[in-house]
Amino acid sequence: MNNQEILRQIVDYIKSVMDERSLSSRDLAKICAEKAGKMSPRTIDYMFKAPSSTTISTLLKICDGLDLNLTAILHSIEIAKTASEKNQQKLIYDISNPAYYGYTGKYHVFFLSTAANSEEYQNKPLTHGILQLGDIYGTNECSAILDLDSGDLTPEGEPFSKHYEGTLVYSSTKMIFCQLACNRYGDMWSLVFDHGDLNNKDLACIVGCAVTSSSGRIRYPAIHRFCLCNVEQYPTIDSATQELIQGILRLQNNRIIIKKTQIDEFLNRTDIDPAFKVNLQNHLNIAKDHYSIDKSALTTDLDFSVYAESIAKLCNVSELERTYHIRHNDDRMLSSILKNPHS
Repeated sequence: MNNQEILRQIVDYIKSVMDERSLSSRDLAKICAEKAGKMSPRTIDYMFKAPSSTTISTLLKICDGLDLNLTAILHSIEIAKTASEKNQQKLIYDISNPAYYGYTGKYHVFFLSTAANSEEYQNKPLTHGILQLGDIYGTNECSAILDLDSGDLTPEGEPFSKHYEGTLVYSSTKMIFCQLACNRYGDMWSLVFDHGDLNNKDLACIVGCAVTSSSGRIRYPAIHRFCLCNVEQYPTIDSATQELIQGILRLQNNRIIIKKTQIDEFLNRTDIDPAFKVNLQNHLNIAKDHYSIDKSALTTDLDFSVYAESIAKLCNVSELERTYHIRHNDDRMLSSILKNPHS
């Protein structure tokens, strides 16, 4: 598809939106002047007469006036072209497809701090945001908008929030993929979770995996768990429930590494189910010894190449997981925590 054809399709899309809203060229010019800058009816009429001569600046002003997203329009054109070339789509973009039933709406998003420096997230509560899914820009695709409260403050003392925009795509491999970008701060999020052939009821809650960069002063690539909770079903989530969600999000391994002193304190707590304590104590009686080793403690007086090689060999005989998986049981635990009141 050449540039002239793309411009023609964009102009056709704009014309269809104008027709839906019963807007004339004069009406649109007035709206653009108020929202995006001066625009004459003659410019709009010429755009319809010669689409291939339309400038990007004109398209951007018109899209701003109509509250449209030019990038989203271009993407929908490309998807429509791809769909016509293939008999079977593995990735479904059309939000009118029944596959999307149950996913649109608003969700609480919770995740643990991704700060690389442990001092920056010590005793820090869950990071919270609101994710909106739906055909927000009228492109017949599932757009995603996330407003995130970082939990920090700006230099002026105001809450430090981030605004992300992107798209959500349904895959026939039973996965949902969501790409989000925050242009102001140069952040991107890639979210993946299992949709499990929902399609018959609204999504209540789910645990997923996210890839982004770490937050705070030190920046590294980061992989972490997050969860979505339907705002309509769970308008507010109290602090006691959020504390339990923190535990679910930390369950990244089959093995739970914990100090003996913490185990002893845990067994003395009065808010733990007695049968669970018995199961834990019985396991401790037959469990093999494991060590929690801080790798930074092993660098003393070593050449870095020797340290790197030795750490690699140690990891190969360790019980570290090779991949962090989100299992179906994680979703069941999250659902149980949300449904039952906690003190």
